[in-house]
Amino acid sequence: MKRILALALALIMVLALAACGSKTAETKTEPKAETKTETKTETKTETKTETKTEEKTEVPVENLGPVAAAIKAAEGMSIEELEAAAKKELEDNPSLTFNADSLTSGVKKALAKFEEKYAFAAGRTAYNSKKGSEYQPKLIAAQKAGSYIADFVMIQDASFLKNAMLDTGFLLSYVPQGDEYNIAESDQNPLVGVTFNKVFMYDNTTVGADQLKNVWQMTGVDGVSLKGLHNVSYQSPLGEDINMNFLIMLTSEPACEKLTAAYKSYFGKDYNPADDEASYDNIGFKFVAEFIKNVGYWHSSDSSEVKKINEYAGDGRIIFAGLCKLKDYEYYKADYKDTDQYYTKTVTAAGWNNDVEGFDGFVYNMWMLIPETAKLPYTSCLFIHYLLSEEGFKAGWGGILGYYSANQNIPSVEGDPALAVWKEQCIVEDVEYLDTAYRSAVKFINMQMAGK
Repeated sequence: MKRILALALALIMVLALAACGSKTAETKTEPKAETKTETKTETKTETKTETKTEEKTEVPVENLGPVAAAIKAAEGMSIEELEAAAKKELEDNPSLTFNADSLTSGVKKALAKFEEKYAFAAGRTAYNSKKGSEYQPKLIAAQKAGSYIADFVMIQDASFLKNAMLDTGFLLSYVPQGDEYNIAESDQNPLVGVTFNKVFMYDNTTVGADQLKNVWQMTGVDGVSLKGLHNVSYQSPLGEDINMNFLIMLTSEPACEKLTAAYKSYFGKDYNPADDEASYDNIGFKFVAEFIKNVGYWHSSDSSEVKKINEYAGDGRIIFAGLCKLKDYEYYKADYKDTDQYYTKTVTAAGWNNDVEGFDGFVYNMWMLIPETAKLPYTSCLFIHYLLSEEGFKAGWGGILGYYSANQNIPSVEGDPALAVWKEQCIVEDVEYLDTAYRSAVKFINMQMAGK
């Protein structure tokens, strides 16, 4: 009888402990569900807190995959030790080629200089140009199969990065260490490689900055003292991921604050949703709808459109394109190709307003990452170390406006405002917001585009 009672008591204790465990699990799950319904600021704060907690939790090296373990080891190495590790890796694998996949030719230029700097890598690297929309399915297939795709990947499009790559743990970050590297914590995971901006450009010889002074002009409606514009040229967001992300970001809280202030200045009154004929979730959605409706020209390529800026002097066309695309403007090439004045003349001829009420453009990133299936991880780390040095950055993107290194020790080109200034004056890409708002915002944008 005593034995039966003892067994009964033990069973009751086990059930009680299981109930407690169930309650604990429920408590841990609830905040995650609430995070999705909270404001953007609260979500970002919680996300950062969770990230920091994860960083503090040391994962034993034996529990890491081989590439993650190599990255962890590389972050603790001196540059001499990392160079030696990459050299040994290539020597131990004579049949392997270091593959760098990217949609920016800057990586190709830097890779050539990398080979010059490191003789042991000479003839052992390959640059593979990749278009984002075509490359993304291949990355997803490699992730699902756990197969090799490259040793280094440089990609853009924050929404794809978050869902398909970071959340699955397929793309990893190596952060260079040392005094010569000053990379903001927010840019380390995922690791930002190069930051870009898109601005509203025009032929400065005939148009001038006075044409566009407030973003609400681009909805085509006249303001108190400024006239609406109908000559904006924009690449369709259905085929250009960055332009889609820009429109999505216009519905974010920081963008709405900028739009609200610009609205009051332009129309001389506070924004009142009750005055709208249609119903919008916020002023950002209103601007997006009216902007799309008013676009005067839909170009197929930023580079192609920028090349013809001088041809649009007559209609005063305003082109939304990457500032870096000015390098493709060929109008002065014939007269100045043999001098150092070609690019200077080009920049002077093209114009953009850095004081537009509302925002001057869009700031977005490309990330430098290492697939977890990379075959030459130490070489990958060394290449990233090189790209984020002043020498490496200049090799790939030096001397051109519109390219900004994540390493804050590297200044922008003379005549180009610092990245911090651009971020203050522009709409800035936010990976978390894009992930949260993507589905509903894209549906709304697709509906607006259906009428074009």
